[in-house]
Amino acid sequence: MNIEIAKAFRTLSHEASCILAAVRPIRLAVEEKIRTSKATHNNIEFDASLEVRYWPHLVEIPLIRAPTEIAHNVINIFTDGSKIGGKVGAAAVIIKDDIVLHQSKYRLHERCSNNQAEQAAILKDLEHIQNLQLAEDTEKIVVANIDSKVTLDTLQNRNKHYILIGNMRKEIKRLLDQQWTVLFNWVKAHVGIEGNEMADRLVKMAGTDDI
Repeated sequence: MNIEIAKAFRTLSHEASCILAAVRPIRLAVEEKIRTSKATHNNIEFDASLEVRYWPHLVEIPLIRAPTEIAHNVINIFTDGSKIGGKVGAAAVIIKDDIVLHQSKYRLHERCSNNQAEQAAILKDLEHIQNLQLAEDTEKIVVANIDSKVTLDTLQNRNKHYILIGNMRKEIKRLLDQQWTVLFNWVKAHVGIEGNEMADRLVKMAGTDDI
């Protein structure tokens, strides 16, 4: 087929024919499908690009807003991801009025990066928000405090479509539909912010746990 497209001689090599015909080699296409299948169906915590057919319409992608100031009584999420010695952990803490409402830690697949681990932690806590036992007069405002600029930039870039980022956007939109205000705040790591330090301690434990 490549030879017919390129109008070339039959002695042309397969690799050269792919280049001339601008057709991706079938081997590469198959390998990509295999990686995507493993990432999405085999319970491997390894992020992958979202297939184009699953990309949401632009109007369905929520705007990622930063807080102008952090009020004391809002719900704050602090997350962290760590990769040490081939072991990857993720952790998150939900705090309101200096009270810890929820904390979690996860051991992830060794192929996950630090940023993917932090994204997984954010996703898990966004999912948990609806399960919190809150007073009826509680303001429905949640601020995700993260120290990964890569994660924040990727989340804000509507041209980036990855499985974890896509799932995070879905959870944000679900919360917005439930009249929540969801804000994202970048914080510098290891500057004495208690919630951030708690997440850091948890993530170090998660990297060594067999969970």
